[in-house]
Amino acid sequence: MKRFFQNITLLIVTFFFCFLLFETGLRFFPGTHFDYGANAADESLIWLYNAELGWSMQPNSKATFSRPEFSAQIQTNALGLRDDELTATKSENEIRILLLGDSVVAGFEVARENTLEYHLQKMLQMAFPEKKIEVINAGVRGYGTDQELLYLQSRGLALQPDIVVLGFVPANDLENNVTVHSAGRVFSKPYFEFDDKGVPVLRGVPVPQYLQKKQIYSRELPQLHHTEVAEKSGHQKAWKVFFSKNLYTYGFVARRLKSASPALIGWFKKYGILHNPLPKEQVDFYRFFVDKTWAARWRITLALIEKIHQTCAARNIAFLLWSFPLKEQVYPRDREIFTRSFAVASDELDFELPDKKLRAFAVSKKIGYISTSAEFARRAQQGERFHFLTDHHFNEKGHKLMAEILAEKISEKLQ
Repeated sequence: MKRFFQNITLLIVTFFFCFLLFETGLRFFPGTHFDYGANAADESLIWLYNAELGWSMQPNSKATFSRPEFSAQIQTNALGLRDDELTATKSENEIRILLLGDSVVAGFEVARENTLEYHLQKMLQMAFPEKKIEVINAGVRGYGTDQELLYLQSRGLALQPDIVVLGFVPANDLENNVTVHSAGRVFSKPYFEFDDKGVPVLRGVPVPQYLQKKQIYSRELPQLHHTEVAEKSGHQKAWKVFFSKNLYTYGFVARRLKSASPALIGWFKKYGILHNPLPKEQVDFYRFFVDKTWAARWRITLALIEKIHQTCAARNIAFLLWSFPLKEQVYPRDREIFTRSFAVASDELDFELPDKKLRAFAVSKKIGYISTSAEFARRAQQGERFHFLTDHHFNEKGHKLMAEILAEKISEKLQ
């Protein structure tokens, strides 16, 4: 027994010695550690409180937006958009296409010349050289469909668009449309709820200029108490935050684990060893029978999309809707990670459900709908990757492919 404990002690001492040696070594090599707080853009340079929209982007500002997989320079124009300067009025031969959306459209993860907006304008200009094509990037990080509607009404229409294109992000937008304030967001936001006649009515304006707890306000959804809010806020546990900030080894191993086999990653996420950015109720989003809370999210969201369509139709502006392809909808690897992390089988879920619902809705309302997940999945089968590995946004290839899909559909409108 004495020899046994001696060997155990020696093993533990050796392990800690090797750990300290490895930790010390990592600190001498750049790129082995990433501190979100030190590398993320200063939000005060980008975000600006707005009493009507909740927030907008600061006009004429510059910042660096960084995460472990990317770093991009962000610059806004006089209108607070990540775009070139725009003239107040269109030229006689000019066609303007307004892109509405959230971070997927804003494209902070890539350089400006690699964004959906930049590629789309270039493609359409080549297809219609006799016209001046202006694609306007009105994407704002964190926006829900409600804010995109309000932006169109208060600012977008003044830009004189001929076509409005709305980028919809499944699950994410549905959640944003029933949330007043989310953890990590700087400002609160306005919202819509149904009145007694079933008409969506704007609430919460002017938006108060102070931080609020996360609130669920849809009449169909239960209000959350502060203790429940804390449990559902999605914050990492304190020990994860401590280790990620202070131990280079933790970040080094965690990042490499995320490129490991999907079975292993799913297992680590299931038991909280790796952070799962998706809330546990995300799995219900794909179930064959939509539960009451997701049905409520869909109801208000589809009503908002219809209002955007009606706003455009009243001014003879063409309207197109497209859905962002989520990683679990595109890549078998990410689908396996998703199902294993939530401990469900693939046959329990319908990953095409969001696309089916949007297509059916668009047909019923005579809205031009652009389905994208099938083309992304087809190209992914050839070995291409269109999303970042650990981030859900498009990489450079994703922005370009999305621009190709939109260019084809928009060209049909312009012919």
